[in-house]
Amino acid sequence: MEQQEMMQEYQEMQQEMEEIQEYLEQVQNSQENIQDAIKAIQGLEDIEEGSEILAPIGKGTFVTAKIQDTENVVTNIGGDTYQKRENKEATKALEKEQEQLKETQEELEQNMQKMQQQMQQLQMQLQQQKQEAQQ
Repeated sequence: MEQQEMMQEYQEMQQEMEEIQEYLEQVQNSQENIQDAIKAIQGLEDIEEGSEILAPIGKGTFVTAKIQDTENVVTNIGGDTYQKRENKEATKALEKEQEQLKETQEELEQNMQKMQQQMQQLQMQLQQQKQEAQQ
């Protein structure tokens, strides 16, 4: 393989690594959001119906709301579809989603590790070609 082709391949791999890193960060953020939701559901056990809370409505903005039901939550089940679920059922669904995200994270990390090894090999080949050209 010629030096120019190797450089191009190296740059493409570098760009792909950056994309994987961004996706990995999104997966990690989703895991954190799920963990926060699980904690919030568990926290409902300590709240009495009728209690006032601050409910987020976006971008750091909240409204005061009253808890009417501490036994059930409404969860997104895909797209714009929501379903009322018992707390335990919702927690199990969130834990399942979190496990899937953990598997995705592990796959992404393995892919990044393989790509790093390939990039190191390309770098060594490029250095070797550079040294041969100087002789």
